[in-house]
Amino acid sequence: MESKNRERFVRLANSRVNNAIKVIRSIGKLSNKSSYGYNNSDLDLIFRALTGEMQECKGKFDASLSKETKKFKLEY
Repeated sequence: MESKNRERFVRLANSRVNNAIKVIRSIGKLSNKSSYGYNNSDLDLIFRALTGEMQECKGKFDASLSKETKKFKLEY
């Protein structure tokens, strides 16, 4: 049973992590100043949200930590 669970974990982890990397790279494309207008405050909010989600994700592997969900929204 553990082998099947391990195989499933590996398969899903590979897929999901590669999808996350792809999306993070697409966020990096927003750095093109000739196409997009942003400021340091916007960048701080974006990276704070991403870092927070990474910390929360890591915490889910530790049952003693909170499992609160948050949504990111950058204002105009």
